[in-house]
Amino acid sequence: MKKSFSIKHNIKGRLRIKISRSSFGQDAYKTLETSLGAIEGVFFVRSNSACRSVVINYDSTVLPLKDLIAFLEARLAGSGLHKPQKVQCQNCEVCSISSEEKLVKPALARFGVLSAVMGGVFLRSTVFGIAVSQTLFSPVGIISTLFSLPLIYDGYKSFKKKKFGLDAFLGGGCIASVLSGQALTALEILWINSGAELLQAWITERSRKSIAGILQATSHHTFKLVEGVEVEVKTEDLKKGDIVVLHTGEKICIDGEIIDGNALIDESPITGRTDFIPRNIGDTVLAGTFVRQGLIYVCADKVGDETYLSRILCQVEDSLKNKAPVELVADRLAKNLVRLGLIATGATYLLTQNIWRAFTVMLVMACPCATVLAASTAVSAAMNAAVKRKILIKGGKYLEQVGTASCVCFDKTGTLTTTEPELVDIKLLKESNAYYLNAEDKNLPEEKAFLQMLVSAESHNHHPLAAAIKHEAEKHGISPIPHTFCEYFLGMGILAEVLGNEIIVGNAKIMRQHGINIQDAAVTAYEKECVHNGQTMLYAAKNKELIALLTFDNIIRSEAKEVIQTLKNSGIRHTYLITGDEYYSAQKLCGKLGIDTFYSSVMPEDKGAIIKELQEKHGSVIMIGDGINDAMALARADIGIAMGDGGSEVAVEAADITLVDDNLNGIVYVHALSKQTIKTVYQNFWIATGSNLAGLFLAAFGILSPVTAGFLHIAHTMGVLANSTRLVYYDVKKNPKSLPQTERS
Repeated sequence: MKKSFSIKHNIKGRLRIKISRSSFGQDAYKTLETSLGAIEGVFFVRSNSACRSVVINYDSTVLPLKDLIAFLEARLAGSGLHKPQKVQCQNCEVCSISSEEKLVKPALARFGVLSAVMGGVFLRSTVFGIAVSQTLFSPVGIISTLFSLPLIYDGYKSFKKKKFGLDAFLGGGCIASVLSGQALTALEILWINSGAELLQAWITERSRKSIAGILQATSHHTFKLVEGVEVEVKTEDLKKGDIVVLHTGEKICIDGEIIDGNALIDESPITGRTDFIPRNIGDTVLAGTFVRQGLIYVCADKVGDETYLSRILCQVEDSLKNKAPVELVADRLAKNLVRLGLIATGATYLLTQNIWRAFTVMLVMACPCATVLAASTAVSAAMNAAVKRKILIKGGKYLEQVGTASCVCFDKTGTLTTTEPELVDIKLLKESNAYYLNAEDKNLPEEKAFLQMLVSAESHNHHPLAAAIKHEAEKHGISPIPHTFCEYFLGMGILAEVLGNEIIVGNAKIMRQHGINIQDAAVTAYEKECVHNGQTMLYAAKNKELIALLTFDNIIRSEAKEVIQTLKNSGIRHTYLITGDEYYSAQKLCGKLGIDTFYSSVMPEDKGAIIKELQEKHGSVIMIGDGINDAMALARADIGIAMGDGGSEVAVEAADITLVDDNLNGIVYVHALSKQTIKTVYQNFWIATGSNLAGLFLAAFGILSPVTAGFLHIAHTMGVLANSTRLVYYDVKKNPKSLPQTERS
């Protein structure tokens, strides 16, 4: 049988393969990228369908090469990747994109049954005073045995892989309790364990639902063209090849190609661009963008789970299984407690020759679930707290690492500045009389008179640049004069008639279309300066004559300076600006915001190299960006943080943390949350381990009975869960000790 791929280059942590099948489609490469990206240990994947190659960067300490190859062989076998399926390699499991794994229902069913039995036992023994039989063949004994068997089976599977898991010890302890006539003690242990599983499942499922709500960027219904008639259908019923009709104001729900019509598309959810983009026949549109003006017919190419929004959701959901290093510490600690329990049980019996003391010691140490949950419940609760504030964290390890970094790098446009434009300059080209619409306005300064002319023409335009003009007019208390005529030119500008004057505002195309001369040395020099500074320029004409130039720039985020200072006071020792803007623009911004150092005029491919250089210099590095040009830097950094609302698809997928609402205060929150989470984890370690060791000594000296050992499990497990649950409601402002002095009220 012909191999599905061949290895072309292999060094530690980097693998390049070539796909054997020439018929392997571009969609299949994208699906393969998504599947590989979901594996723990893989941190970067790039495919090239033209060369049939795939490059994978991975952590060989987490994901051995043989397991990666086993996954590739399983994934590439067969006819294609258009129908993702669940595959298993030795150390990892990758879920299909359309997986709807439900964690809460089975955990709730298990806990419900055990709770009902516990309630019945309590009523029988305490309320009615009837003794409860605890033998193997009693109702309590049978139920305890049945619920212990899955744990024994899981332990057996681990033992076959030469691993001694906690499940086997826990199940074995419960079976031993039943055989010794202490079935109620076994039932208590099983009930506590199921309660812990339910809480953890509930927190995780709550996080999934919150994430799904945040990333739900497609409408539930749309219009499909059927035999020339528009028919309203559910978006989930759309198929590849369907013709979808999209009108002004509607949200695009599929990825596809325009086959008829034209429209202005708001692509800010993907590219971060503030201006609306004209799209015509042959152009591609993506799910999650908006039709702001026009009517288009789109042939669906990707629908449902295949759109990029669904790929992001899948990656974030899969990342909930991505353990933090501190969770691995908890696992090792729990396993050490199991070993200690075996030794302590044997030693107690040898020293005391008392089977009940030894049995009680075993019961104390047979349920290290509090230790196992010490880290996982804290991390899950913290990630849920972040989601409530519209911060997506793609795994526990990123939550832990963000609090330990010493260096933060910022992109400029869309990160430290907003994606909303601001009118920053007006260059008047004519004498004063050119800017007055009527004699009554002569009392206004010429710039305010011109601003009134602009806002009168743009009063019904919803374009972001028009909004900037209206906002500037409001600041100066200027009201528009009603226009008698208005016409929008898709992707070019606007023509309006105000008090008999023809006003045109827009780009060079609309000026040339209406025969307005814009060829002038001063105009050209001004335009070059705007382009050099990364600004947007529009022309304004009155009665076929160019009268002014308008300059727009993005606004510095109001919270940016305070956030940077807070991070410095919280332990961040180095701050950098990495931007494609020219030197003086970067220097000016750093001076305003208090950023230590900057790299200017940086090409996208160079940003990753700069991050690598800073990692060698400072250790752990956080990169914060929003655009496609930041993707390499976000992927290279130890922690990549993307601005999700206006961020590009590539940036969001490459990042480890996403600020969905584009608020930089989220960085301060997640930085403080990281530190608080680690603090909570170690508190949980003390609660779990301390009570276990105390119970061990009490049991060894005969002070603790088997029944009391069961209550000990209840006490310390509930203590750990309660302590972790506090993180769900964690608020930085309510915890001033976690902030530097400058942030305290």
